[in-house]
Amino acid sequence: MREQRGFALITALIMVVVVAALVMAHYFTTSVDLATTKANVDSTTGFYSAEAGLNLRGEAIRQRFLGYSRPSGTSPDGDPSCSTGSLGAGDFRCIDYDINGRIVTTFVVEDPGNAAGGSAIVIPEGEMFSGLNATQFRYSAFSEARPPNDDRPEARLEMVFRSRLVSMFQFAAFYDKDLEILPGPSMTLNGRVHANGDLYLNAENTLSINGQVTVADRRNGTGGDLYRRRKNNNACAGTVRVDDNDASTNPNPAVACGNPLEQDPYLDGWNGRILTNVDTLTVPAPEEFDPGAFYWQQADVRIVLNVTGGVPRIEVRNVDQTLDVGASARLNDLADTTCAAIDTAPPYATAAAAGSRLPHPSPGARAVEWSPGTFLNNREGTGDAARIWMLEVDVRALLDCLTQNRELLLGFGPGGTPLDIDDDRGGGQVWYFTVLGPASGAVSNNYGVRLRNGARLAATVAGAPAILGLTVVSDQAMYVQGDFNLNGAGNADWRPASFLADSINILSNAWDTGGTAKDATSRQTNLNDRVAASTTVNAAILAGTDTTGGTEGVAGQGGAYNGGLENYPRLHENWGGRTLTYRGSLVSLNRPRHVNGAWQIGGRFYAAPGREWDYDARFNNVNNLPPLAPQFVYLRQELFVRDFDRP
Repeated sequence: MREQRGFALITALIMVVVVAALVMAHYFTTSVDLATTKANVDSTTGFYSAEAGLNLRGEAIRQRFLGYSRPSGTSPDGDPSCSTGSLGAGDFRCIDYDINGRIVTTFVVEDPGNAAGGSAIVIPEGEMFSGLNATQFRYSAFSEARPPNDDRPEARLEMVFRSRLVSMFQFAAFYDKDLEILPGPSMTLNGRVHANGDLYLNAENTLSINGQVTVADRRNGTGGDLYRRRKNNNACAGTVRVDDNDASTNPNPAVACGNPLEQDPYLDGWNGRILTNVDTLTVPAPEEFDPGAFYWQQADVRIVLNVTGGVPRIEVRNVDQTLDVGASARLNDLADTTCAAIDTAPPYATAAAAGSRLPHPSPGARAVEWSPGTFLNNREGTGDAARIWMLEVDVRALLDCLTQNRELLLGFGPGGTPLDIDDDRGGGQVWYFTVLGPASGAVSNNYGVRLRNGARLAATVAGAPAILGLTVVSDQAMYVQGDFNLNGAGNADWRPASFLADSINILSNAWDTGGTAKDATSRQTNLNDRVAASTTVNAAILAGTDTTGGTEGVAGQGGAYNGGLENYPRLHENWGGRTLTYRGSLVSLNRPRHVNGAWQIGGRFYAAPGREWDYDARFNNVNNLPPLAPQFVYLRQELFVRDFDRP
C-alpha cells in the first residue's frame, strides 16, 4: 500500500514537473511571439513614419515650384547625415518631424543636372499627360525614423522623384473647379480637357473631344467624377464622343449617360484617354496675380489707374509699388508724340470729364487713358455700380511708346544695356494693368481694363523689333475690343499671347468701329442697338468663371447654370448671325473675385454668336507658349528604397 502511495506521489511530481515545463515553454514561446509581434509593429510603424517624412519633403518641394519659385539651399554634409557636420540650409536642410511618436529625420539632395534650369522633356508615351512639354527637376529625399529613447533607427528610406512643371495652356480647357461643357451647336475640341473637381459633358447636338480627358480630386479629396449629363439638372442629351486612341474606331465611341460614370470597367474602354479620380494637380493660387505678387514682379511694365481720391491718375509703378515719377510723366505728357494714341476714336463718350483726356479725336490722345464710367456692364446691374471705370490701352500705341522710351519705361538689363520690346526674359513682353481705388479688393466693383487696337501685335515705329510674345495681366476685369493677334499672311503676324485676368469680356469689331459714342449703346436695353460684327481672338485665357449652384461638387447640382465652357468669355452684344472665332486655351482656377453678376443671356445682356472655337495646336510647341504661361506641378516617383541595415 505504501509502495502504491509512493508511486502515486512520484507520478504526481513528474506530472507537476511536466506541466511546469509546458507552462514555461508556453511562457517563453508567448514572450518570443509578443516580442516578435512588437518588433514587427514597431518596424511597420517606423516604416510608415519614415514614409510620411518622405511625403512631407516631396510636397514641400512641389509647393516651392508654384509661382515659378525653385527650391534652393544646401544638403547636410555629415556622415551620418544630420548627426554630424553641417545640417544643410534652405529647402534641402535636415528637418525633424514627430510622427507616430517617432522622431523622423529628413533631408533632400538635389540632382546636379538641375543646375541648368531643369530638363526640357516630352512626357513619355504610356504616362498620364503623355506628349505634353514639361520642365523636369530631379531630387532624392531621405528619411529615418527612430523610436523613443533609442538612437537606433527603425527604418531608413530613400525616394528619388521628379518634379514636373507643365503649362496649363497645353490644354483646350483646364479648370481648378467643376467644368461643364454643354454646347448647343456641334462643337469639336482638338485638345486635352482637365478638371480638378467634377466634369459634366452634354450636348444639344454633338460634342467631340479629340484629346485626353482627366478628372482629378479636389484638394479636400472630394470629386474627381465624370458625369454624362448637365450639372444644373439631370438632363442627358445629344452625343458626346471622346477619342479612344484607336485609329480603327471611326467615329470615336460615344459616352453613355451616367451619374457618375465608373472608371472600371466602363471608362477603361477608352484606353487611358478618359481617367477619373486622378491625383489633384497643384496650381498657382489666385493671389499670384495680385499687385505686388509674382506676375507684378515679373512684368516689363506696370500701369495703374489710381482713383483713390481727387482726379484719377495714370501711373507707372515700380516693382515695390512706388510711383515711377519720370515714366508716369512721359506716359501722361499731352505734348509728347512718342506715347500718342494710334486709335484716336475710342468708344468712350465725347463729353469731357474732369481729369480725362477727352474729347476725341485730339492731338493729345494718349496710348494709355481712362474713361469715367461710360461703359455699362449689364451683367453686373443697371445703375452706377455697373458703370465701369476703365483703364484704356491702345496696344500698338503702347508698343510704340515702349520702343521710343525704352530706357525710361523698360529699364536696363545686365551690363547696363537698355531693354527693348524684343526682350526674351520670361518669353516676351508681360504687361500688368490694374485699377487702384477704394473698391479694388471688393467682391464686386466697377473697375476694368480695356485693350483695343491689338489686331496685330507689332509696333508701328520704323525699325522697331518684333516682340516674341505678349501676356497681359490684371487682377480686375479685362475687356478685349475687336480682333486680337490675327495670323496674317502665312501666320507671319501671330505671336504667342495670353490674357490673365479676374474675368474676361470680348467686345466685337462693331465696338471697334462704332465711334466715340459706342459705349453709350451699352446702356440701351434693346440689343439691336449693339449688334456685333464677326471677330477673331487668338490668345490663351486664364480668368475666373462662375460656378453652377454657387458651390463646387454635388451640393451645387440643380442650381442656377453658370453658362458652361461655351460661355466662358463674357459678351455684351447681339451676336446673332455673327461668328466669334477663337483659338487658344481656356483656363479657370477660381470664381471671379471682383465681379459677381450671374450668367444671363437674351434680354439686355447678349445673344450668342456662332462659335468657331478650338484649341490652338501651336501651343504644343513649347517655343510657342505665351510669356510666363501658368503651370501646374506634379511629382513622379522614380525609385523607392529601404535600407535594412540597422546599427
